[in-house]
Amino acid sequence: MRDLTLMNSKHMKTFYLSAAALLLSLNLFAQGVKSEKFTPFYTKDEAPHMERVIPNPPELTDAQFFYDWTQYQWGKSIRETERGQLAVADAGINAEYFMKRFSPVVGRELTPDEYPHLYRLFSRLHLTEQQAGASAKAYFHRVRPYQQYKEPTSVPRHENPTDFTSYPSGHTHASWLVGLALTAIDPAHTEDIMKVAYELGQSRVIVGFHYQSDVDMGRVVSSITFARLQSEPEFQKMMEKARKEYEKKRK
Repeated sequence: MRDLTLMNSKHMKTFYLSAAALLLSLNLFAQGVKSEKFTPFYTKDEAPHMERVIPNPPELTDAQFFYDWTQYQWGKSIRETERGQLAVADAGINAEYFMKRFSPVVGRELTPDEYPHLYRLFSRLHLTEQQAGASAKAYFHRVRPYQQYKEPTSVPRHENPTDFTSYPSGHTHASWLVGLALTAIDPAHTEDIMKVAYELGQSRVIVGFHYQSDVDMGRVVSSITFARLQSEPEFQKMMEKARKEYEKKRK
């Protein structure tokens, strides 16, 4: 009887280990493309120096800064509205969020599982933005609105008292870049796609993380990044894969 109990115990242990291994493999399979590691299309050293292109941000005493200030006040005034709540959600951008955000305007549900090539493209574009905008952010070293006025934002978990990287807006840079790429893939929805891309930038003003001039210049540098990417063979390959995938699933 004791031997039988030991045998059953060994069998149960083997069973649990096998089940655990199976669950792990199923979990990894379920993650699919989201478990992949991505790299930018080019490095910071290879990126254009945006600070050589865009002007200095407005000083507090400049007449242009009045627009930044009024837009900051506008953003605060609508934080408790539905649009303000959307701005909070827009703070957590990543490839999957971009797919979710643009889905309604292209008339199809964009998910990593259904559109893995598009997910890969968006992921790498987001990483590329971080490289492309780094030198300008470091050069201008601009304080953010909430730091300037010592007021809370709509996304306190993202606040950092020493993160002086307001100009140009990285969220806007990435959102506009993804919008341009998706427009190239689905030109029939150009206006709606770019309207969402525009809204994603304005969300940064609403939550209090960027001045309007940060966002405006984010769109400018994003256009430069998109133009620069046209010379990258890997970007062209990924665009073509995403385009074919998109066309294949067209309703």
